[in-house]
Amino acid sequence: MTRGDPAGVAHLYVHLPFCASRCGYCAFVVEVGREESRDAYLGAVLAELARERAVLGPLETVYLGGGTPTLMGADRLAALLGAIRPMLAPGAEVTVEANPETIDDALAHALVQAGATRVSLGAQSSRPHLLEVLDRRARPGDAERAVRALRHAGIGEISMDLMLAVPGQTTADLADDLAWVVAQDPDHVSWYELEFKEGSAIARGPHAPPDDDLAADLYEQAVQGLEAAGYRWYELANFARPGRECRHSLAYWHARDYLGIGVGAVSTLGGERRRNAPGLDRYMAALAAGDEPPRTREAVDADTRRRERWMLGTRLDEPLDIAWAGAPDHPDALDALEARGLLERRHGTVILTRRGRLLQNAVVQQIMDFA
Repeated sequence: MTRGDPAGVAHLYVHLPFCASRCGYCAFVVEVGREESRDAYLGAVLAELARERAVLGPLETVYLGGGTPTLMGADRLAALLGAIRPMLAPGAEVTVEANPETIDDALAHALVQAGATRVSLGAQSSRPHLLEVLDRRARPGDAERAVRALRHAGIGEISMDLMLAVPGQTTADLADDLAWVVAQDPDHVSWYELEFKEGSAIARGPHAPPDDDLAADLYEQAVQGLEAAGYRWYELANFARPGRECRHSLAYWHARDYLGIGVGAVSTLGGERRRNAPGLDRYMAALAAGDEPPRTREAVDADTRRRERWMLGTRLDEPLDIAWAGAPDHPDALDALEARGLLERRHGTVILTRRGRLLQNAVVQQIMDFA
């Protein structure tokens, strides 16, 4: 894996923070309700986009994330994507995240008309008791109807997000989720392990995560089930039909520069990482006044980039070019890990074996020093 950044930044993330409710596992920058602020927020995002226009080259990928971007409504999304459209490279990937219950036939067609090429549905599970633990509003039928509406409207690619290691989840639940998601036949599946993030309701509540052995079993069961259904396990938590990998996410894993706009958004631009501060009102007020949003800036030195390339690159099912990534902190560890069957070296590259990928975090911790 070797990558060089183009003359301009080719990847744009836009944060749209509004949600109908906060899910139990959520510790993201979101705003519940605030319908009266959505026009002003759109104006602020467009103002920030105009301020940053000079750093952008032709955009290969755009990702509208949240929050629940579809709560912005068809007209606001059309205005936002209309402003972005002149910046797009030919064949650009334009993804919009959505909760299943927000998608109907009209919105699906509006997304196509606005230029979305890909929709990522936060389905999470088909099991009602697990959806209750996660505080999800959507039911399995909502996701099924959303997939049908998006297909009928002509969205080019559909992704579905699911979760594993949810409190109370069994291998039988996971088998039901596998059968259900395969029956929907999405182009792409992201299957993430639930994290008990500080600040989330689930971290404060009565639920405990499953033990490590069960979590590992559920993960391997998901990998095996999706591979058996013809999906490529191209990244630790992501699976795709051939040629349907998420190009925006691949830009992150290839350590490409990207611009993030919106409240709480993060950017990596050359040797600098910027983080827009949380706080919707402060964000909107700053842009309305013609200022940049409140943000922090930190230098990303060569050692940090080198370690990030190892951490990100070994998540993929492709060889990591050591000359591009940089020297490992503990080169002797490569010998030991190769002897244990956890990685292979070929012509100046490193790739984790199947067993090594299942243990990726532990493997890379032996190769690199992380603060």
